[in-house]
Amino acid sequence: MPTPEELKAPFTSNCFYHMVCKSIDGLPLFHEPKDYTVFLERFKKFNQGFMDVWAYCLLLNHTHYIIKVKPADSIESYISQLLPENKTKAMVSFLTDTTNEFLKDAVIERQMNSFLVSYANYINNKYHRKGGIFQKPFKRIQISGDSHLQQAVVYVHANAQKHGIVNDFKAYGYSSYMI
Repeated sequence: MPTPEELKAPFTSNCFYHMVCKSIDGLPLFHEPKDYTVFLERFKKFNQGFMDVWAYCLLLNHTHYIIKVKPADSIESYISQLLPENKTKAMVSFLTDTTNEFLKDAVIERQMNSFLVSYANYINNKYHRKGGIFQKPFKRIQISGDSHLQQAVVYVHANAQKHGIVNDFKAYGYSSYMI
């Protein structure tokens, strides 16, 4: 069954999104504490030039993020500073027309996909397995307004409690609540 379009919202400058990355068939994404650290480090490596993280929660078989897409000029500046060999085709296309929201969306989607592949490779190499670990596509919903943003941040932080992992979400170590 195809993913509904509302779960594949295009990334627009200065807009907030709730992103969810789910594993295939409930496969564990994290086996030990280091895996959570590697996940966060790789997320930052691939996405820091394109989005700001407002909240996150990493659960055993899926993750939630509330992000805000950076302004086009900020993204342009970040990409321009990269070495030519580190620029993707999507980035090069974006630099030819930085006002084109479609091209910016393509860059951010490519970065997220590269991040997910990078983490899958880490898990596959470390745990001697093969194949994808994430459902495609990753889901993202554009957040509309301050009350929706507030509700989404609360939802993301409370997710570990919702799933019965902890009795109090404030005690969960793999979310941005205490940061």
